[in-house]
Amino acid sequence: MRVFKELMRYEDISEEQLTETLGMKPNDVRRALYKLERYGLVRNYKIRNENDGTYIYYWYVDRETLNRNLLKIKKSVLEKLKRRLESEEDQYFYCPACGLQFSYEEAMGYDFTCPRCGEPLELAESNPRKKLLEKIVKRLEEEIKHEESVL
Repeated sequence: MRVFKELMRYEDISEEQLTETLGMKPNDVRRALYKLERYGLVRNYKIRNENDGTYIYYWYVDRETLNRNLLKIKKSVLEKLKRRLESEEDQYFYCPACGLQFSYEEAMGYDFTCPRCGEPLELAESNPRKKLLEKIVKRLEEEIKHEESVL
């Protein structure tokens, strides 16, 4: 995020300048840039340095396709969250001592005893993870619907 936010401030910027501005290691900046590029959020071009023949890479945010690519990413995240939500159960077991949570199958596999501390697991009727996932999925669906109407 730091790399992307910094890129948003410029028309284009070299890897070296970006590294200096952010105070990060060159490999960390490069790794972030390549990841952003895979998502289609940034692009680069190179210019040959006439002094030593090496190339200087300049990076920029692809502002023309930015919103469409971010929308694709959001849709992908939404699908993953929906799959995760389907696997969450209404009931779960938890350890009252250390707070670990288990599905019914997991709890049964541990003979309803916490594998960390040995305390008996207790049944909880309401799964807070499921409620949180439902809330996030609903919000993301609303955002996507709004953004699709704007694009």
